[in-house]
Amino acid sequence: MSLTDHSDGTAAQTDRDRDDPMVRVEGLKKHFPIYEGILQQRAGEVRAVDGVSFDIAEGETLGLVGESGSGKTTTGRSMLRLTEPTAGTVEIDGQDVVDLSDDELKKFRRNMQIVHQDPTSSLNPRHRVKSIIEAPLKIHDYGDADERLERIEELLEMVDLPREFLYRHPGQLSGGQKQRVGIARAVALNPKFVVLDEPTSALDVSVQARIVDILENIQDEYGITYLFITHDLSLLRNVADRIGVMYLGRLVEVGDVDSVFETPEHPYSRALLSAISTVSQADERAKPDRQNVEGEIPDPREKPSGCAFRSRCPYAFDACSGDEPGMYEMGEDQVARCYLHDDEYEEGPDW
Repeated sequence: MSLTDHSDGTAAQTDRDRDDPMVRVEGLKKHFPIYEGILQQRAGEVRAVDGVSFDIAEGETLGLVGESGSGKTTTGRSMLRLTEPTAGTVEIDGQDVVDLSDDELKKFRRNMQIVHQDPTSSLNPRHRVKSIIEAPLKIHDYGDADERLERIEELLEMVDLPREFLYRHPGQLSGGQKQRVGIARAVALNPKFVVLDEPTSALDVSVQARIVDILENIQDEYGITYLFITHDLSLLRNVADRIGVMYLGRLVEVGDVDSVFETPEHPYSRALLSAISTVSQADERAKPDRQNVEGEIPDPREKPSGCAFRSRCPYAFDACSGDEPGMYEMGEDQVARCYLHDDEYEEGPDW
């Protein structure tokens, strides 16, 4: 198999990558320093995101999946500079967000927004729905009071909430209704890119499908590009166009949704897929054989040498403890970070 990127985070390009993607991330890193002792001297760092690279085409949804602690949320927040990245570039609609000054970033935020995981904590309990949704419109000088009210009413209709909700407080809303308000606020200025940070995980199962429908309808109408962060791989089957699997701050597999579900090429991806819940017998038969991943995700302060997954991988062999593998092309739009796909290591185990 051919190697398409290196452990320094260089992007793995595939045939489906667009020449001019809406979002381009190159070598994104976020390291948190660790201070210890009375003098609070620097004793190390947590490499939460450690060289992540990917592209997202205009109007496309990239799903980012992995266990808690894999770096998914930090990746999304670093892209929007809600958390300042340590290194790397993030281009949104051709603009490198990392290089923007504070004033320039404030103006550019109308193009990039986030829907948070917990709708309760993301809404000010003292404000009414009208003022919550109106806040970004005021900040970016959107029209006069009448024009803003008209826009707010359009947004409420878009997220399937009645007009009388304008003057309710978040405490008077259900979890699903709060999340709809959060979505309305995020898309109020017609952004080009939205990070969806586990937007359904805090909701009842009966509500999740409706929230996903609303997000897809908005995307179809306005062509918004999504990064959909989740720990629920099964959810992405009907939501994402492409999937990135993260482990310990790194992408270990990226591919179109059908390729990753039908032929996962990294042992971690296979383990995640083998554990998802299914309804039909056909879906159950289509899953990979059950693969138990022993132990917990390693401490990001002390990552294993070589492949970060080798300490939990049932297929690990000698090469895995050396240098970290790069990304290997596995098909038209699928790459995986695993030495099992390197023809040089014929002594490696079979799947």
